[in-house]
Amino acid sequence: MGFDTYKLCGVALISSAAVFFLRNIKKEYEVPLTLAGSILLIAAAFGMAEPIVGYIGDLSEALPMAGEVFAVLMRAVGIAMLTRVAADICRDMGTPSVASSLELTARLEIVVLTLPLISLLLDSIRALFAEAGL
Repeated sequence: MGFDTYKLCGVALISSAAVFFLRNIKKEYEVPLTLAGSILLIAAAFGMAEPIVGYIGDLSEALPMAGEVFAVLMRAVGIAMLTRVAADICRDMGTPSVASSLELTARLEIVVLTLPLISLLLDSIRALFAEAGL
């Protein structure tokens, strides 16, 4: 897609300036403008993440069992990033308690999501100790 830092910073600054100046004139434009700027930047982030996901996909095909691990890790990273953006928007709209609750819920979701990986890691450690006779 060819995004560069100048364009991304321009979108962020124009969006923020529009919100800042229109906040005093038309308060009801604040949320839609903030969401529009955030959506544009998130779309750019997804475009920029495409090569990373492709690389991880290639790597997971080359390594046995790595596909499961990478899939869980990518999902956890996606949950964390999406939650951060949503929580920041909640804070901007004056609801920090909702943002904190969302972040707590996302952390718990990530822990539940990674439980199979933790179990796999503990089984591997047990197998290593068993081979060493410990």
